Amino acid sequence: MIESDLETTAEPRMVHELLVDVASWRLWSPHIASVDSSADRIETGWAGRTRAFFAPMSTSMVVDEVFPDGGYDWHSTLGPWKLRYRNRVDPTPTGSLIRFSAGLDGPLSSVLQLVVSPLSAYGQRRRIRRLAHLAETIERRL
Repeated sequence: MIESDLETTAEPRMVHELLVDVASWRLWSPHIASVDSSADRIETGWAGRTRAFFAPMSTSMVVDEVFPDGGYDWHSTLGPWKLRYRNRVDPTPTGSLIRFSAGLDGPLSSVLQLVVSPLSAYGQRRRIRRLAHLAETIERRL
C-alpha cells in the first residue's frame, strides 16, 4: 500500500464532511476535472465517475464503506487492475489524523505499484494538505 498521513487541528467531523461532500472534492483534490454523480453526498454503495485533468476519459468509483465521521474506503477499476483506496480520519487529542492509502491488485501489480509509488504518494500528500487546510479554514470561520 502507498500511504500518507497528516495531523490537523481540524475536528474529525469537519474533515469527514469535506470527504463525503462531492461538491468539495475539487477544492482539496485539484486534479479532478469532473465528477458525474447522482448524489451530492457519498454513502456506502455510492457509485460515480471521475475524470482527472490529465486523463483522456473518466473512471468509475465505487464506495465500499463509509465510516461515521471517519472517512471511507473505495475502489476503481482500470482494465484488469483493481485500485483500492482508503480515505480515513481518526480523532487525536488536538484534532484529527488524516490517512490516505492506495493499493493495486492485478497482473504485475507489485511492479506497477513500485513505478507509480512516488507520484501517487506526492498526490496523496498534496490532497491531504489541501484537505487539512480547507477544514481548518472553515472551522476558524465558524
